Amino acid sequence: MQVATRFTVAQECGLPSKVKQEYFKASEEDIIVNTVSPTGYPMRMLRSTPAIGSGIRPNCEAYGYLLDGSGKCAYIDAYNTQLALHPDGKNISVIDKTCLCTHMRNYNCWTCGALTHRLKDTTHKLADGSYIEPSAEHIFKDYQFSVNNTVRLPDADPAP
Repeated sequence: MQVATRFTVAQECGLPSKVKQEYFKASEEDIIVNTVSPTGYPMRMLRSTPAIGSGIRPNCEAYGYLLDGSGKCAYIDAYNTQLALHPDGKNISVIDKTCLCTHMRNYNCWTCGALTHRLKDTTHKLADGSYIEPSAEHIFKDYQFSVNNTVRLPDADPAP
């Protein structure tokens, strides 16, 4: 199962809150398939993403983010090689190992899943029109414990 978009709006995600709110506010019509994608492959994106029509292409495949014909990912292979050289996890060179999410964020490329418009159903709307960003733990537990297509909402009061 792929649940990346759901975690995109988590408190722990590195996206700016302003962008997370764009995901919450999206309607079904705001989700488009961009055939002139910055990655070179068609992908769903929020209609408001600055990358659409920008002519900028992050060139993701050059970083090895895409799986090869054998299902291997050059990013993971490179990271594991560094980890083998530095088992304590220190001094790992990550210059050429920027994760796909960070890479796409740097190019203002707001990708999304087909059901992004339902994110607003997974949280509470505040008086100012913004939405509470749930924690990653909350999202995980929702997937773990929800039954009969119910969504367990986060607490109505956001943590300070």
